[in-house]
Amino acid sequence: MSTVEMPAPRAAEPDVVSASVEAESAVLGACLMATRVYDPVADAVRILGEGDWSVPANEPLWEAIVRLHAAGHPTGVPAVEAELRRAGDLERAGGLLRLSQVAAQACTAMEADHYARIIHGYAEMRRYQATLVRAMQGARQADPLALPETIAAHQAELEQLTGADPDEADLYGRFGDGLEDHLDSLTRAVEPLAVTGLTDLDALMRLAPGQMIVVAGRPGMGKSAFALGVATATAASGRTTLLHSLEMGRAEVTNRILAAEARVAFDHLRGGVDSMTAGDWDRIDRFVPDLKALPLMIDYSSRVSPARIRSRIKQLVRETGQAPLVVVDYLGLMQTDQRSSRQSLYERVTEISRELKVLASDTGAVIIALAQLNRASEQRTDKKPAVSDLRDSGALEQDADAVILLHREDYYEPSTRAGETDLIVGKHRNGPCTTLVVAHQFHYSRLRDMAREGTQSDLLGLVTLTDERVAALPPKYQAGFTDPG
Repeated sequence: MSTVEMPAPRAAEPDVVSASVEAESAVLGACLMATRVYDPVADAVRILGEGDWSVPANEPLWEAIVRLHAAGHPTGVPAVEAELRRAGDLERAGGLLRLSQVAAQACTAMEADHYARIIHGYAEMRRYQATLVRAMQGARQADPLALPETIAAHQAELEQLTGADPDEADLYGRFGDGLEDHLDSLTRAVEPLAVTGLTDLDALMRLAPGQMIVVAGRPGMGKSAFALGVATATAASGRTTLLHSLEMGRAEVTNRILAAEARVAFDHLRGGVDSMTAGDWDRIDRFVPDLKALPLMIDYSSRVSPARIRSRIKQLVRETGQAPLVVVDYLGLMQTDQRSSRQSLYERVTEISRELKVLASDTGAVIIALAQLNRASEQRTDKKPAVSDLRDSGALEQDADAVILLHREDYYEPSTRAGETDLIVGKHRNGPCTTLVVAHQFHYSRLRDMAREGTQSDLLGLVTLTDERVAALPPKYQAGFTDPG
């Protein structure tokens, strides 16, 4: 019987240095020695944040210095001692003797900025180490069937650590510095990142990077038809589109898109070969090549979290060089990255709403999230929904750049306005709130523009620039103007 030799145990590796106590004392000492001429506090505040201090006693000391500096008061030892006593933190900060000892280790004004960056760098290193520890713990406890979600959550944490420093991201400066560039940009046509395929809604919304749009309605109002219509219209325009279908599987999504684009009755597709006609097959054959070429990516997983969506967006940006339109059908079925069993439904939806808005802002994507409405509208005489009817969390109304409510009168009274759907724009940060009317063709699982002369965008005054209006521009702007058509 053979034996296997076990490798000799390796010597324990020394702990990685993840703090500089000397740098912390040097910066705090410089702040305690600050004068009106020599003021390192402003530079340190710009670099250091909460949790950057490795020595527990340094945190209350720093907070006292920041409070005094913000109020325009001196930050010398006597003033800081008094502030710590007032806040009851003097003992936590090590007492008066320690304040004097820290002040004696002050660095020079030229060194304070450099040492503050060292402190912040070590703090980021500690956060990185903590992230790796959580990743190992998550790997040990992960559900084998949900490993992609575990990895996506870890990637999201790492991306937060590697995010750009706001001080270095051109997010701060004098208003006038970028004014000329902005005026020049106004002379060029702005292409929306996504389109809805509905003329009046496109003219009203002009979907731009960083927006989160909430589309809500009671069951049966056509939310999924709207979502698939927006996704296919945007993909047909050549823009990358990502659809997260939590409620419908691959077969249903495929049938709905085929029905809408090829104009084949949805119930024929559901019935299969026994229900399909020769005309149905002919129309499908004509549209299949175009549908196969669409830049439309679909995630059918029922386990979707903001971290998973972020990972998908990052992947698409790397592959295509452009931020996608993201459609989530629907928000109430999403999971949070925490996946805590103690989280209430309100807390879960609130967190998801906030994370989706941050995600849109960070990546430049447009996110359209479908949501449900409560039953309040059905108690009203006209049955019309309001933004306040959004279910589960008020954060949806607060975080969204626009809220679109779908309403059908013929759902309640079949003989009233048959075939019409109201798109009630109940919130719109970048334009007017109004109601647009479109036609629903649910036998094709789609929404379409109403067949009529003129469009509602004419009534809203949302028209393209005419030659006369171009001529009214200053000469230097006329030269760079591109007619949006």
